[in-house]
Parts: sequence; structure tokens; C-alpha cells
Amino acid sequence: MLLTAGVAPPQPTSTQQIFDESFRRLQSYPVPPFAVWTTTWHIRERPMGYYTGESSSVEVNRYAVRLSDGMENVSEPPANGKLPPATIEPEFLGPFAWTMRSLVHVAPASAGEVMMQPDVAGLKTIASVVAVAKPSYAFGGDSQASPPVEDVAGRAAYHLLLRPLEEPRKHNLRELWIDVETRDLVKAHFVGTYRPFPQAPVSPSDITVYFRSVVGCWVVTRAVWTYDDPPISYLFDVQNDEIGLPATLPDWLFDPAAYQRHLAAGEPDYLGLLLEQMRKDAPAPPE
Repeated sequence: MLLTAGVAPPQPTSTQQIFDESFRRLQSYPVPPFAVWTTTWHIRERPMGYYTGESSSVEVNRYAVRLSDGMENVSEPPANGKLPPATIEPEFLGPFAWTMRSLVHVAPASAGEVMMQPDVAGLKTIASVVAVAKPSYAFGGDSQASPPVEDVAGRAAYHLLLRPLEEPRKHNLRELWIDVETRDLVKAHFVGTYRPFPQAPVSPSDITVYFRSVVGCWVVTRAVWTYDDPPISYLFDVQNDEIGLPATLPDWLFDPAAYQRHLAAGEPDYLGLLLEQMRKDAPAPPE
């Protein structure tokens, strides 16, 4: 190695430095006040225990979320162009689930039985500095050395292994893949619990999410997780197909009672019309 007099040789990057830089990078991206998107759910059902075959299905839903309180409107695209029935509740896992801002809420405030939120709440922002009160995790391998590099969708990424030092249910991150050049978080693995609707049983869940840049924001574009409801085991592979960022959305979209009044009046499909307009306004892809 050729060294210039008076210039120190480059130092290896430690796992802790890579971890800190990645979350600072994540915080640097803008967070919109509202978002709308469509999602394709690939659902696999497999009998538990003795293997007797499996089945699969595909569902398409569309969403609107208000980032200030995490309220989400989810519905199936209607066939008749009218406002469809919708489920309106706090969002649990979507494109902005890993947003790190004190004024942005993307999961229920209650720490109840369902824990699909990644453990990013402990990383606080002071000016532009990420500060952690005390370490929540130990890193696999030598934390002072660079972690191994793997390929993630054509990108060279550091692979970090995390072991919670306490409260493994709360500190639920297990693996992170971080772009070697940009320090962007490109893939993450964490654990939690899940149920698909309020009356369903709660099940341990293993979750992997993938990230990329969309309309200037760093978002989750795919999430894969497990759910068991004996005697059936489920695998959900969910792709966020398109994301739009309107400047504003009406409050009634996020108020169940107000939404029901608009539904009863037979009004046009508001989100469908909005998404269609956004598709028309989107720039044409390069040839």
C-alpha cells in the first residue's frame, strides 16, 4: 500500500459504525404527511404436522395512511366504481413502517399482543445525531471489525447479526443488510407476533422486509412473514406495487363513522380515482 507522508491509512469500518451510519441515513430521508399505495398479497397455506399438500392465493388491496397518527384505510378495489367498504385502524406494517421520526406514528400505541413493529423506537434524534441510551444488542462476530458482505438484489451489503442483550420480545431485530457504499438499509429480519384480524389467534411471526427508494423516500417495498393458526401455517409475501404521495387527504377517509356516511351515500371510489390520476401524471418509464 502506498502511503503519503503525514496521511493516516484508512481505518476499517466497525460493525457499530455501520449500524449507526445506516440509521442516520434512514433518518435523512423525507417522510410525507400522507401516502397511498396498492399491495399484492401472495398467500400460501400449508397444513401443520403431516404434510398433505398446500394451496396458494393472491389478493390485491389498496391503502391510504396518515403518517401523523398512523391511521390507515384499507379496501379491495371495487368493481362498480363506488366507494367500497374499508377497514380503518392504525397501520402495523407498510412502506413507512421503518420511519424514524418522533412526530410520525406508524403502529398502534398500545404494546399489546400483536408486535409487528420493528425495534427502531429506541433510537432517538438529537439534532442530526443518533443517540442510544445503552446498547440493546450485541453484534455477532467482532463488533470492531467489518461484517461479511453479501449480495442483496445485485447490491453489495454488509450482513449484521444482532443478539438482544435483554427483553428479546421488545428488541426484536435479528439481522440487517446495509449497502456497502451508501449505508442504506436494504433488507432486515426481525421477529414478532401477528394476527390477520382482531378475532384471530395471536401467533409468533418471523418477518423479513426489503427496501428501496420510491419517489424520494426510503420505503419497504416487500415484506414476507409467517403466521400459524393450527392446523394451518401461513406464509404472507406482500409486494407494495405502487406508491403515491398526495399533499393532503380528507379526514373522513380515516374516521370510521364519517367514512360509513360517505359509503351509505353511494359516493364514487375516492382512492380509486386518486390512484388513477396519479398513474396518468406519473412520468413515462425510460425506453
